[in-house]
Amino acid sequence: MNKIKNSSMFLLWAGAAISISEIYTGGLIAPLGFFKGFTAIILGHIIGTIFLALGGYISFTDKKNAMEKVKDCLGSYGGKIVAFLNVLQLIGWSAIMIIQSGRALNGIFTVPKFLGIIITAIIVFLWSYFFNNYSKKVNDISVIMLIAMCFMIFFSFNTSNQVSAQDSISFVTALEISISMPVSWLPLIGDYTKDGESKKGVLLATFGGYFIGSCLMYILGLYISLYSGKDVIEFLCGSSVKWAAAFIIVFSTVTTTFLDIYSAVISSKQLFKVEKENIFILIYSILALVIAFIFPIESYQNFLLTIGSIFVPVYTVVIVEHFIKSTSYGEKLNVGGLISALIGMVLYNYFAKISFGIPTLIVFIIVSLIYVSSIKILNLGGVRNE
Repeated sequence: MNKIKNSSMFLLWAGAAISISEIYTGGLIAPLGFFKGFTAIILGHIIGTIFLALGGYISFTDKKNAMEKVKDCLGSYGGKIVAFLNVLQLIGWSAIMIIQSGRALNGIFTVPKFLGIIITAIIVFLWSYFFNNYSKKVNDISVIMLIAMCFMIFFSFNTSNQVSAQDSISFVTALEISISMPVSWLPLIGDYTKDGESKKGVLLATFGGYFIGSCLMYILGLYISLYSGKDVIEFLCGSSVKWAAAFIIVFSTVTTTFLDIYSAVISSKQLFKVEKENIFILIYSILALVIAFIFPIESYQNFLLTIGSIFVPVYTVVIVEHFIKSTSYGEKLNVGGLISALIGMVLYNYFAKISFGIPTLIVFIIVSLIYVSSIKILNLGGVRNE
């Protein structure tokens, strides 16, 4: 792959953030009200996007994609476990995006929901195929158009009256679902940042692009839920700018989901031999389409928290290992790293359940300490570098 310019890197990750799922997630935070909701969104994205940018920086530094870095840190078998989980979450994300786009097309154009889902899946496959052949200029232009369209939506509804939310959410949960969105991109960001222009450019472009784009989407969802009392898709279907809404929904779906599909293919290379990437793009697009017909969308919030519980501990090990460079594992399993990550997963779920502190930061600190201890004291797995 040719070098990705900093401007294209910025737009790539801004485009990844601009999606109907992010607007929808912002709407889940509405019960906190605007001030607390806005605070949770900004603070959560600062934390989550720092993780994301560090993951991209690490892949650029070592010129390895995301799953290759995981393999370096957890060993071949540990890398395969994480790669498998990543493929599952990426296909799951693709299905969620396709569901939401299909629902929106159903509401805006009265297209049958099943047909809207099929149309979206076809467009996602085609976009994934052509981006695989590096149509970056098309992607850059579409992302700029998406940002402009989103600003049109911002000013298309009345904010004079705030609607009381029917559901409830804790500040900690709102914070964590803000963190988990950028964290969900950790297992694939390196697939693109390894081909960036410079360390500083990769770090700033990925952080800035995703932070700005995702915060904009979350706040848009927060606004819609607070001032309309409607589900984001219900609101967009009834808005006065239906065509802008349709454009945002369809193109934001493809500019986000093609990253999921293509990176699922890249992660699959850790599991088995992948000779023809486009065949796997087709297979994963079909799988996402099938799952879209059966995925329980009401479990969406739990899906987000599950992603955080898995990839925060795993990438804590990756980040710590990268900077201390303690051990070379090769084909061996990094037992200390795997145990540290598993403990982190349990602790994350526990702290998230009781809404204690900021689970992501607590888990990051605890897993870091456990992992460093396993290296210095127990020397679990691997072979010490001389």
